[in-house]
Amino acid sequence: MFDLPRLISVISILILFFSVSGIATVSAQSSDFQIQEDSSVNENQKSPTAAFVRSIVFPGWGHFYAGKQHNTRGAVHAGADAVLIGSIFGFNIRAKRIENDFITFTNLNAGIDLSSRDRSFRLAVADFNSLDEYNDYQLRTRNWNRLIEDTPNNRWNWPDSEARNRYSDMRSDSDRIRSQIPALAGIMVVNRVISAISAYNRVQNEIESTPQSRSELTIVPVMNEARSDRSVSGISGAAARIKIRF
Repeated sequence: MFDLPRLISVISILILFFSVSGIATVSAQSSDFQIQEDSSVNENQKSPTAAFVRSIVFPGWGHFYAGKQHNTRGAVHAGADAVLIGSIFGFNIRAKRIENDFITFTNLNAGIDLSSRDRSFRLAVADFNSLDEYNDYQLRTRNWNRLIEDTPNNRWNWPDSEARNRYSDMRSDSDRIRSQIPALAGIMVVNRVISAISAYNRVQNEIESTPQSRSELTIVPVMNEARSDRSVSGISGAAARIKIRF
């Protein structure tokens, strides 16, 4: 005999489990009836979360995953990321080239090697014509903690202010170029986030616009064959099949 209250109870448990995990397969059998869930999923249906993660990893990938109709938007995000990556490499190369130029220029004109010196020392070389002039200024302003030890490796002497100003300009250009790299990296992050959200929404909108029922319940009779005579069969109960789409 078909036990309707028991069937409703099991279906309620299935719906609750689906709402928590999104995927469930539950079956219960008795001598009178059988409840069976159809957990078959449309293999072609895309996942919004998968689209989101793909675009976080590489902008535009989520759009390519979503379908050909979204390839143009994906190409825009992928192209922007490629341009930004190329710009970062280009800025690094340009800054390094300028740095090498002013290191060579300073070595030839001021007699000091700046290749392994920190930024504060390079600023001192840019602001004063010699080490003696620098230390004299620090003594007069009582900045004793800023004094540089008078050793051969720390001595520089510019022939004139014009040469020193030229070095200062090159050093400033190198610093200005390097300071733009974090901004480019930030734009890359923003591009990834926008691409991920866009890909997620596009897949989600397609799922919501799919012209199909989100849930389906079918009850069919269960046929059993007699063991002694396979030609004799009869209805031994009923099977309920529930299908829920997310």
